[in-house]
Amino acid sequence: MKKQKKIFKIKDHFLSNEFFSLTYDQNTAMFVTSPKPDEDKMASYYESSRYLSHQKTGNDFFSKAYFFSRQFTTSLKTRMISSLFSKPGKVLDVGSGTGELLTALKNKGWNVKGIEPNKAAKQTAFDKGIGHEHSLGEVEKNSLDLVVFWHSLEHVYDLNNTLNEVKKILKPTGILMLACPNHESWDAKYYGNFWAAWDVPRHLSHFSSKSLNIILKPQGFKLVRKSPLFLDAIYVSILSEKTKKNKLVFLKGLIVGLVSNLAGFFTKNYSSHVYFFKNN
Repeated sequence: MKKQKKIFKIKDHFLSNEFFSLTYDQNTAMFVTSPKPDEDKMASYYESSRYLSHQKTGNDFFSKAYFFSRQFTTSLKTRMISSLFSKPGKVLDVGSGTGELLTALKNKGWNVKGIEPNKAAKQTAFDKGIGHEHSLGEVEKNSLDLVVFWHSLEHVYDLNNTLNEVKKILKPTGILMLACPNHESWDAKYYGNFWAAWDVPRHLSHFSSKSLNIILKPQGFKLVRKSPLFLDAIYVSILSEKTKKNKLVFLKGLIVGLVSNLAGFFTKNYSSHVYFFKNN
């Protein structure tokens, strides 16, 4: 039987100001958000112009810095993908936002599709020529070379069902690419309840660096690569400083992010990691 215990409460500093509990599952080394809002109400927690991943441009220094880093990250993603595939294939990006990654992969010859619940972001991607699936259940079985969840798996409402569907639609030896925050990182421990990557209730699952391997290995997935995402520590630390309403937000966030990356060098627990799992 799974052992669970409530740990502490986290406030939704971004939008609703509601409080949610984090419950720790010792079997998977992850937290889950509770109470989980009704599924039909989840969209309301994203309805803000400050939710940058659904936007096209930024108006202030922070948002412009975000979009600059997003361009860099898109280039990083495509290089990592190219290193694992000898030729372009068929990819589905779940939580594809405004379609930056899929556009870059399409330009490299990939057959691309996205899944994106936000209508405005989806329309932006559609205007770039990116097609979309309505759900994982609509995708042909054993048809995909690559499925991507870039900071989106922590958002999915039914984690087990989602991963079961991914298993079905990936080809044998297909790749599942995941990027997630790590609650065991130095910056997570430093900021505690103010750590921006808790992001309740939009984040429903909160993984450690071990969680995904624990969950996916029994399903027949093999971890073939795991890499740190250094910019995430800085970005999350700046957001956390903003949440705490501290002065010198950018300077303090930069320092904490750099310290977290340095700590990660020794502990192997970075603020976020990207994981590549092969379907066996």
